[in-house]
Amino acid sequence: MDIMSKDVVYAEIPGTRREVLELMSRTGYSSLPVVKKDTGKYVGMVSLSDMVEKSDEEQLALLVNRSVPSVSPEDELKKIAEIMLKKNIRKLPVVKDGKVVGIISIADIVHKAIPLLNIREPIKNIFREKVLTVWEETPLNVALKIMKLAKTNVLIALDINLKPSGIITEADIITQAKIVLIERSSSLTAPSEGTEWDWDVQTIIYVTKGELHIPRDIKVKDVMTKKIVSVTKYTSISSCARIMAKYDYDQLPVLDAEGNLIGIIFDVDLVKAVVNRL
Repeated sequence: MDIMSKDVVYAEIPGTRREVLELMSRTGYSSLPVVKKDTGKYVGMVSLSDMVEKSDEEQLALLVNRSVPSVSPEDELKKIAEIMLKKNIRKLPVVKDGKVVGIISIADIVHKAIPLLNIREPIKNIFREKVLTVWEETPLNVALKIMKLAKTNVLIALDINLKPSGIITEADIITQAKIVLIERSSSLTAPSEGTEWDWDVQTIIYVTKGELHIPRDIKVKDVMTKKIVSVTKYTSISSCARIMAKYDYDQLPVLDAEGNLIGIIFDVDLVKAVVNRL
């Protein structure tokens, strides 16, 4: 498979939440393949969303999503794209003999395959008119909460004049995060040795785990990508793909002739539009 990325960053089992968060913070990736430390065999994927949803779990073995399928280096691109779209997955591990040999993503398809198709059809029928925005002065931790509630990984930042001033992604936020150790205690009533249950006997259990901490003094404008690369609704599908590839973007704001924000186009929208041509 020519378009897969062979430089794979992965997490290992056994491992901990803190180790995964540190790896994500260091690399900027919000999802990673997981392998067994002793054999290197593929286990599943772990994402920042998984760790948010399972906030009480510390061991990676309990955080990994084992239902994420893998693909083979021999699989056709159309088949891979269809799996991604059907299961709403942006990345798939490429596995050979049980081991991860690469990663293929929606971005790989858009950046490396769609530009070669030379599709002149404009994006006017596929771009999204509903856009999630955030004020550029919003604290970063609030922006992350907005993303989680809206189930998105990108927000368009607006300035005081309501003009687009930047784009912020989940990956941008992760690079600013710090790992802090949180210790929580809980009470467990238990009997002393050789006695019946006694509700007056208590054991205090202390649990320490690493959590992602976003400094409250950092604002969206401090982290966002300020270079606005936009398109219009008349930009062609392949031109959009080339622009995304040039700037390594997953999405582009769609502006009208006056520079007003009228929508957004995601890389996955391009894949949906051309999957039958792959």
